[in-house]
Amino acid sequence: MNKRSISVRQFALWITMYQIGSAYLLIPSSLAAVARHDAWICTVVAIAIHFLLIPLLTAIAGQMRGMSFVQHLRRLIGTPTGSVLSILFILLFPYLILILTLRNLSDFITISIMPLTPPYVVLMLMLVVVVYSVWSGVPTIGRSAELLFFLLPVIFLLVGLSLLYGIHWTNLAPILEYGWKPVLRGAFSLLAFPYLETIGFLFLVPELPKSKNWSKAVWIGSAISGTMYLLMMVLTIATLSEGVMANLTFASYFVARTIEIGDFFQRFEVVITVFWYISIFFRLVMLLHISVQGLGEAFGLKNKNTLFLPLVLLGIVASGIIWPNFAYLIDFMKVWPLYAMIFGIAFPVCLWIMGKVKKLKT
Repeated sequence: MNKRSISVRQFALWITMYQIGSAYLLIPSSLAAVARHDAWICTVVAIAIHFLLIPLLTAIAGQMRGMSFVQHLRRLIGTPTGSVLSILFILLFPYLILILTLRNLSDFITISIMPLTPPYVVLMLMLVVVVYSVWSGVPTIGRSAELLFFLLPVIFLLVGLSLLYGIHWTNLAPILEYGWKPVLRGAFSLLAFPYLETIGFLFLVPELPKSKNWSKAVWIGSAISGTMYLLMMVLTIATLSEGVMANLTFASYFVARTIEIGDFFQRFEVVITVFWYISIFFRLVMLLHISVQGLGEAFGLKNKNTLFLPLVLLGIVASGIIWPNFAYLIDFMKVWPLYAMIFGIAFPVCLWIMGKVKKLKT
């Protein structure tokens, strides 16, 4: 495949919005509960560890030589075993994350915006657009990312500058009051959600056959999202304090509600909602694309589009039962970093080693 169907810039912007996704709403509160006013340091540590893992994933992308992820696994361990492993990986990681993201979306809608609206209605409306985008193909998604991304930094800067009006920098002090242990615990939470999910981007290697182009997009996307996370954490802690953040479900959404300059400059939570909807849309598009394309190829389907309906319906039903309440979600998130490390660190290390044993050049 000599001609790219998506540019490095488009892929990088898609990655940025994927990584922001639902974590932008959920992570601040969980980090503040663990690391308190040092939660912003967690973002620095998490991004640093993530950057150390990118060369490993780049090496795997080079070993793939433009092949699909499923083809690469079949080449490493044989067709039957490779197909089975591909199916298990997709169902247990990307597709599971799709279900979790759908639940995050419905929880946010029913708790913060439209409490009387049935969540399934919201999910169906969102998924209609997501399915159409995935069905339209990667080039269309790339161009959409290029068109819509400019809204994110505009909204982010607008909210950030508005928060400066009521900021209290003393909320960030003293630095490392409780040592490095809570910071590292919080960092692994952010690393697991969303940065260990980067292995899923290997499914897009055929769209950027040169591993250096794939790597460049991942570096750029991760750097942009990491910078936005860091600024968001600093501004949120400085505005609300870690005590308030730890007791909120969606701290980054709530902090926008505190913006009130005069009688006309207010109600910024609507702007944050637009910001989040755009990013979570591209997150869902990526996860559904991986699930449909990967499972379709692993099962040897001639028409992969037949998977849209069962995967979407199963995802909607599963999102309603995956956790009964937010107390269960808190316990779930304690286990998730260990679970994500299996697929985001241990699995790619095994792939790289097998590639070396097979003497696949990068």
